[in-house]
Amino acid sequence: MIRDCLSLALAVLMLLAAPQVVHADTVRDDIVTLDLSLEKWVETDSATVTVAADLAVKAGGFGAARQAVKDDLAKISGKAAWRLTGYNRLRDEAGFERWRIVAEARLPSTELGGLGGTVKGLGEAGRSYAVLGIDFTPTLAEREAAMADLRAEIYRSAAEELERLKAVYPDRGYRVATINFQTSGVPRPMPAQMMRVESAPKLAADGAMAGDSVAQRAELRASVRFAAEVRSDD
Repeated sequence: MIRDCLSLALAVLMLLAAPQVVHADTVRDDIVTLDLSLEKWVETDSATVTVAADLAVKAGGFGAARQAVKDDLAKISGKAAWRLTGYNRLRDEAGFERWRIVAEARLPSTELGGLGGTVKGLGEAGRSYAVLGIDFTPTLAEREAAMADLRAEIYRSAAEELERLKAVYPDRGYRVATINFQTSGVPRPMPAQMMRVESAPKLAADGAMAGDSVAQRAELRASVRFAAEVRSDD
């Protein structure tokens, strides 16, 4: 009798010590992917104008000549923020110092009419000017504003597609899981938008672009992933 009780107790203990197998639900995402591609024209009605000032000054006279260049640049456009972006110094045999100062500013297209003549007319003895380039590439702020508009359109398209998914599969509980952007950006300006050296002064003098705007295309691609939780038994 005692032996039977011990055997029964041992069997109960072994049963309690045995690992318990718990069947839990496995959760996974059911994924739907949507690829979107949008474009927008980035317009600008201004251009980056590059001007060169060639100076011939006596030794020690560069400081005054540099200030004279700043004053002359203000005559081209008093509202523009002119920046001196380059200096190149040479010494000639007559003892003069020859300098080339390069400056640039962003000017509205309405101020480009007759620009070549205005710049050339600033010259005087020992100081001459020339337009090196007129670049109609949109500014960083204009490009960023265009990309922000495209992202907003991507978000709207994703929200609309999500509503369509919910209408077809109302019990699945789809949500927007991720949105991955691929930016192709704004292409570099074509020759029609960037005029250099010989062509720039003639165009500016003729006023051919005065008041016009130039547009470049920006593109934005996105991969949108919609997810819904699916539970299944192991």
